[in-house]
Amino acid sequence: MGAVTDYQIDTENLLARHRKLGGLKALAASGQKLRDRSFELYGPTAIADFAKWLTRSGNLAAKPQFGQVVQAHQQLIINHGVYGWLQVLLTGAVYQYQRDLNTAGRSADATYLSRQHVDDVCRLGTHIVLNYGAPIEGNRKLLAHFMSGNYARLVNTVLPAVGAELDIELAPEVLESGADPVFRVPQQALQLAVVHELDLRPMDADEPVAADGLSYAPESIQPGEVTTLADATQQMIHELTMITRALQEGSAPAPWDDSAIVRARLEACMGVAWASQCLDPHPEIASVEHTDMYLEELVARVEQLQDRGLIATVSSEIFETRQLVENAATEEQATVMLYERALRQSVDNAAWVILNWVPGLQTAGFLTQLLLDYQFDAFFDEIEKL
Repeated sequence: MGAVTDYQIDTENLLARHRKLGGLKALAASGQKLRDRSFELYGPTAIADFAKWLTRSGNLAAKPQFGQVVQAHQQLIINHGVYGWLQVLLTGAVYQYQRDLNTAGRSADATYLSRQHVDDVCRLGTHIVLNYGAPIEGNRKLLAHFMSGNYARLVNTVLPAVGAELDIELAPEVLESGADPVFRVPQQALQLAVVHELDLRPMDADEPVAADGLSYAPESIQPGEVTTLADATQQMIHELTMITRALQEGSAPAPWDDSAIVRARLEACMGVAWASQCLDPHPEIASVEHTDMYLEELVARVEQLQDRGLIATVSSEIFETRQLVENAATEEQATVMLYERALRQSVDNAAWVILNWVPGLQTAGFLTQLLLDYQFDAFFDEIEKL
């Protein structure tokens, strides 16, 4: 049983929460519980958004659909355990995304929505490991892999390895079941608009990654020791300066002449989604002007870091996006969801930067959890103490 303890998850808690969520009968009488319990269980994902939309619209006719979604997730946990559940969901989502990519191409709406679903499953995995997993080495690595959103590595190597350690072997037809349409119901019910500006790059299972799952950094650029936020800020300024030089001039001294290193460190400094848009924007929006805009943002980031430090620089973007969401609260549903999705991506970017840079794993993990659980007031209170 020794290997099992390497990936502890509070399975009974998860199943109990599924039963409570599935037991909510009357939407009008339990709207707040529906929203709260959905977020506690699934985090900031389309499933929780679906629950929130049901409450906002009072759509009793769609309530059975939500119950079917909850039941489908619960049954996978019962049948295959928590990590089996996540592996089935992610593998099925990737299968569908690859089908759409191969048949319709990257610029198709269907491909984009399937990729959006893959990202959503990675966000679900992040939430589960962060909130229901023990703070031990195996789970910390899994958390980093889910946060980075590298579905190829997760599907091809990481999750199968976890399953092998837990003595869980899933047959191909079981993995294929994750593409069942029931798992796309929340996304379809929300009628999520296609916003290609938020598209993320294709992932490579073999791209470099650090042993702890964080962004890759070769020994040649690792500082002797980063023990304070001031140390981290100075190192980030140095890296962003070298990255900017490499991108602007097309040349930089070793190791910054390696595109894989530039990408990995840009993700660590700015977030995965931001780096994706800088280096690999969607074909519909890729242009010289687009590239120049992102390079200007890199220069501005260095200036902000010099003036305000790491935490204040990262936090300001979350605060500003949060204000946009609050200001749009009375707008049409589609507009509100658009701003909420922008906030989600801002939070994802900030959380990845914080996990990679804030000294002290316990502190970084705590701040990351507050952010990804949308406990913004508590997050801002905590950073005031740093």
